[in-house]
Amino acid sequence: MSQPPPVVLQVDRKLGETRPLRTELRKRGAKVLMTDSPEKAIELARQSPPDLLVLDDDTDPGSPVDLTEFFRSTYPEAEVILLSSRPEDTTRGIGMGLLFHGLRPVSSTTLLDLAQGALQGRLSEPGRKEKPSPLVMCVDDDPAALKSLARILGRHGYRVATFEDPQGVLGAIPRIGPDVAVIDVLMPGIDGRELSRQIREQYRGLFPIVMHSARSTDADRAAGFRYGADYFLPKPCDPHQLLDVVDYYADQLDPEERLFLESRI
Repeated sequence: MSQPPPVVLQVDRKLGETRPLRTELRKRGAKVLMTDSPEKAIELARQSPPDLLVLDDDTDPGSPVDLTEFFRSTYPEAEVILLSSRPEDTTRGIGMGLLFHGLRPVSSTTLLDLAQGALQGRLSEPGRKEKPSPLVMCVDDDPAALKSLARILGRHGYRVATFEDPQGVLGAIPRIGPDVAVIDVLMPGIDGRELSRQIREQYRGLFPIVMHSARSTDADRAAGFRYGADYFLPKPCDPHQLLDVVDYYADQLDPEERLFLESRI
């Protein structure tokens, strides 16, 4: 008699950072559940007892329930991966029998390796990669901001083309073939709104445009949409918020991830 699919439960405020992990686990036959709510996590676990837990150490600091202690005592057979955002918290899991406790960001590749070991052959073999990952075109006259975007997106698995000078963007689009663009608004010469207008006029909605700006009043957002933006993202923002938006507009989500994100962006 074949085994039921392994159940993986992730409880995390920053689910966007590890979306490739969940997508790959589903492709390989796991039942993957996710939430950013401690109460919902307990409910999901009661419905489908987990074999593997991926927990955010800071899911709800004000909650009376310590999720790590709760799950270790309630589901002692489940392996636990604990992710912390602060270095001083990485000693908290000592003596709790955790599979792994690390400082985030931890790559989805590392987490997948840990999951494979924990689930001991219950995952199917990986399929062949059919096409290259989506390409994100990032335009920002601030080199530090551009480098940060490229690092976050590249670590998440995207190919990235960066432009400090908006003047060269229109001519480069046919060569690089972006799947989504992230464009700063305040730039010299051609600002982000005018660049978006020109892209829309010349390329007719060939790819989505995300405007990324420190000016994010209602009036700024409305102007961005008038000039062709599909989404307006405040600057700065947490990396997981950026990844949520880019993942959504790059159209690489499985049905579970898309349904989860539709109520959040």
